Amino acid sequence: MAEHFLTKSRIELSQCLETGGGLALESYGALYQALHERVSPEAAALFAEPLLSRGNETAPASIAWYTGHPGEGRPLRALDEADRSRAEAVLSERLRAIRPHLADPEDGPLIGAALHLANHPEGDIWVVDGQPVIVNWGMLPVGMSRDPETRGAHVAATLGRFLPLAAAPPLSPAEAQARRPDAPTDEPPGTGPDGSAAPAVGATAVAPGPVALEARTRAWPGPIAWVPLLVLLLIAGGVLVWLLLPGTRIFPPRSPDPAIDRAAAATAVAEINASLEERLARLQTALEGAQCRPDGTLTIPDGRTIEGLLPPDPANPADAPGSRAAADPRPILPPDPARVQVPSDGASAMDLTSLLELIEARTVMVVRYLADADARPGQQVRAERGSGFFVGLDLVVTNSHVVEGAQGERIFVINRSLGQQYQATVIKTVGPFGSTGRDFALLRVEGVNAPYFTLLKPGHSLKLQSVIAAGYPDDLLGDWRGGTDPVPDLAVTDGTVNAEQALAQGSPALVHSAPISQGNSGGPLVDMCGRVVGVNTFVRQGALRNLNFALSSGDLLDFLESAALTPATVTRPCQPQLLRPVAPPASAGTPTDAAAGVPDFNLRPSSDD
Repeated sequence: MAEHFLTKSRIELSQCLETGGGLALESYGALYQALHERVSPEAAALFAEPLLSRGNETAPASIAWYTGHPGEGRPLRALDEADRSRAEAVLSERLRAIRPHLADPEDGPLIGAALHLANHPEGDIWVVDGQPVIVNWGMLPVGMSRDPETRGAHVAATLGRFLPLAAAPPLSPAEAQARRPDAPTDEPPGTGPDGSAAPAVGATAVAPGPVALEARTRAWPGPIAWVPLLVLLLIAGGVLVWLLLPGTRIFPPRSPDPAIDRAAAATAVAEINASLEERLARLQTALEGAQCRPDGTLTIPDGRTIEGLLPPDPANPADAPGSRAAADPRPILPPDPARVQVPSDGASAMDLTSLLELIEARTVMVVRYLADADARPGQQVRAERGSGFFVGLDLVVTNSHVVEGAQGERIFVINRSLGQQYQATVIKTVGPFGSTGRDFALLRVEGVNAPYFTLLKPGHSLKLQSVIAAGYPDDLLGDWRGGTDPVPDLAVTDGTVNAEQALAQGSPALVHSAPISQGNSGGPLVDMCGRVVGVNTFVRQGALRNLNFALSSGDLLDFLESAALTPATVTRPCQPQLLRPVAPPASAGTPTDAAAGVPDFNLRPSSDD
């Protein structure tokens, strides 16, 4: 899914075109998949992803547009002449690649609807880092007629100079079917591939349709003209036969995905879809039955808050704002980790700290410094980074691929609690994942006595439980190179466990919705009791969403036991402990007792949505 916000447009719902019984805007996933599979990923990325808000009696409808291209976006019209020309050339090339598919009765109507633009005052074509992105698609200007002639003139005035068309883009299977005779070109009369005047065929311009076919028949070349092509085909056929002979193939056969085979992928998708459907049903039930209590507490039908807490008991002094209370391990939204309370030493129930503080103290960045062979003494070296976490006083776990090929004296770990980089030595590794189904490395860190995580010994399902992914993704580190650079901040994302999946090699893994990316490899996946339940290892990118995989803590325990290490473990299910929200301070003119009854839920968007 696109994750970079581009712009926002106010619209009227009457502008939106319909295809297949719904708004074209709401079929973005199908549009992206069709273009990605049938044209190219670049063509699919041409259309921004819409997030439609239908509005209400007081707020107008609006669309937030997102793109997969990182960077600042600007309207095409705001660029200088050189940048605008380059972007227009890319836009024209990608649109023309889409044109033949307008004649497809299945995908043509949706693609055709996307080529209609609202003609928004701020512009319908934006550019991000040289890449054109179309917004306000699937719409017409307010009040415009939808007859083919009017639509054809509108498209010609908007996208026409980048994509010449002989008729309005189709909005129905019948309109798409009608384009089939001239679908390969669909150029309006007198238009060449670059939008200029097309050369005449013989002495007469050829119009599209049956007349064009008749003219082409009259101009059919004689048999001599086909001799060079026939020779080339024979040569190509001979080369193909030679390539197919054993031992002469230039490229090896395509091997299956080492992470997850087709059967495992199908099972994972089915489990994830079932999990999402269950979550959607819970959200719908919560939305329909939510109630606001007199004290300002919002509760859902099961009587709990969206964070999983039961409402406070006014008659119980120990149940006041700021007090600790048990929460549901499967809440509607993951709770704020700064308010989740966990034992600070992994054992004592009296010495508590916040989940966020516990994770920050125990998660580290793993750095490999790679010097070029011809680097001069004192010359800055390149740094490759991953994540890891303490499982003992001086022992760190990470992924094997994070430290693969590095010499021990060139590996370091760091976090803000440590305050400086400490040298680490690789004790044991297992991998690569593609052949072993494992991807773990154990490091010993010289000169530290650090707090460490407790590991969950799997014995019960974690499905739909809230989790936190922690690490140092490259997207947030920028050009950090170590040395005297400040210690980077730890990145944490929240989500839920969607599926417990056996991968192709039989290795158990957790598929979760807490976003991770390159640099998160080797970092911990932690439950709301502060126990490590998995090791974040890879992301499987799909057309509509990314699947985040963490290798199970059970496999990690087997690896650590093979290294003669007995880490701290626990088997009991998680019962999160949450600090109740504290009421905001009373403002001037507001009674103190009234203010104290309105809790501050610290609500924030969940990365699980």
